[in-house]
Amino acid sequence: MITLYGAGVGTGIAIGKSYVIDRSQVIVHARNIEPENIASEIAVLEFALRNASGSLKKARDEVPKSAPKEIASFLDAHLMMIEDPMLREVTVEIIRSQLVDAETALMIHRNQIVEIFEQMEDEYLRSKKNDVDQVIRQIQLFMPSAKLRSFETFDENLDGKILVAHDLTPADAVVFMNKKMSAFATNLGSPISHVAILARSLQIPAIVGLHGAIKRIPHDVDIAIDSTKNIVIVEPDETVRIQLENRRLEHDRHQLQLLRLRYLEPRTLDGHEVSLLANVELPTDIESAAKVGTKGVGLYRTEYLFMNRDDSPSEEVQVESYSKVVRALGNVTIRTMDLGADKQVDGGRAQHNVAMNPALGIRAVRFCLHYPDLFLTQLRAILRVSTLGKIQIMIPMLSTLDEIGQVLGIINEAKSELTREGHPYDPAIPIGGMIEVPSAAITADQFAQKLDFLSIGTNDLIQYTLAIDRVDDEVNYLYDPLHPAVLRLIKQTIEAGAKFNKPVSLCGEMASDALYTRLLLGMGLKIFSMDPQAIPEIKHIVRNSAIDQIHPYVQQIFDCLGSAERFKLLLDMNDENSYPAESEVAV
Repeated sequence: MITLYGAGVGTGIAIGKSYVIDRSQVIVHARNIEPENIASEIAVLEFALRNASGSLKKARDEVPKSAPKEIASFLDAHLMMIEDPMLREVTVEIIRSQLVDAETALMIHRNQIVEIFEQMEDEYLRSKKNDVDQVIRQIQLFMPSAKLRSFETFDENLDGKILVAHDLTPADAVVFMNKKMSAFATNLGSPISHVAILARSLQIPAIVGLHGAIKRIPHDVDIAIDSTKNIVIVEPDETVRIQLENRRLEHDRHQLQLLRLRYLEPRTLDGHEVSLLANVELPTDIESAAKVGTKGVGLYRTEYLFMNRDDSPSEEVQVESYSKVVRALGNVTIRTMDLGADKQVDGGRAQHNVAMNPALGIRAVRFCLHYPDLFLTQLRAILRVSTLGKIQIMIPMLSTLDEIGQVLGIINEAKSELTREGHPYDPAIPIGGMIEVPSAAITADQFAQKLDFLSIGTNDLIQYTLAIDRVDDEVNYLYDPLHPAVLRLIKQTIEAGAKFNKPVSLCGEMASDALYTRLLLGMGLKIFSMDPQAIPEIKHIVRNSAIDQIHPYVQQIFDCLGSAERFKLLLDMNDENSYPAESEVAV
């Protein structure tokens, strides 16, 4: 019996036979060509692009009606990347200028793009490099020297089996979903990658990011996937199998109970009202948020509008996109673009060198102030939809009060323009800021006096505070939401909001992690914004918590000097036997 560790995504536990498929990154051997062969290599590239596009369109047509809509969205995104004229034009230019074959040129272009993504500070955007690799592999399937296996004609039934693969593309997902896989494990992927979103939307267990450990999973042996414990168990013994099966049955029962919570309020046992909002980006996120009964959006990411294009989205395009979210959910906090100088693939900005350290360069609000025309267009679009519902504007990565003054000046300029043009808008639209760098958290009381609300972005706050990258395998063991410095900064921000009567939300991944819900409640947090899929579980915990009983644990955690002891206290705080269960009433 072997236990392997990765990142648990999806839902629950699965036990079954492994089905190992091998389609790793192809190794391309550079081949120089003569000038007279340029035209033929361009023809090879164009053939591959046409067929890759056709293959994805075929997969798009074969998506079952019962499938989560995320799958079709991912296929559309990859199709758009393949059909982007820049992919062809840049690769053709490499063929011509460097006199290399089509596949080598494609890989050179791939490396250029991936290098840019790898330097991005934002983890979500950095993970997009996996999409680049998946698109490139899709094209390579139709190149003469490719040694990859296409799964389009895969005809084996995977009913009850656990798929083990290097990676899964959206097109692969269509194939294997139709074959009824019960779970999957992949070498690549992170909790915010497309393959992770796929697992959550299919509501099946999965482990991603196994790296080299996946080589230790043989084909056609018993394995168990436990997404709640982040593990794959190879050939579990009978005792472990029984334990996992009991836990699987308990998990399924619990999920059925959560369905009853949709129409119930997130109120603690001792009567404290809590708001559970959704983080959304794509249209499919809107549907997911509506299904779980959320009362609004605490973080609407707008970056996707600016990605994978050569020009910036027009004001009208943005108005249309924002309007859909507002009309669907009514209460929406729109975060202005969290783009950065490291994203040369984005539209709407001048090209220049990648920053040596993008984390400390022009990103988020700095980017907006560096490109005020682009920022002004987005603000005008947000203001124009502010009459459709309860809208708030949220500015990312503020670090100084001077930035607030500059932002407010541009917002007032946008309001003046709209007034002159006769466009209606909410003149009192709330303006808030994200507290995600230590300087902002330390001076949160000053920020609270200048802004209408605050929102804590724990992903960046933890990384900036502890000087680590949590997706870097060599240092991610240092990523610790329970670190005293992190907890003090969060608590200090919450207290600053309370002092000046300004709402404070938390929209980082800590809000989605049920392990920290009671701790955050005990620290005074009343507004959580999270992945829509996490809302039912967090609501269950809120409704089974008494803040008065949590406070002693919170104080002990703050007083504790050892990390292991703090984590033990956190587990004790989450022990359901420590609290009286709520009396749920079916509706």
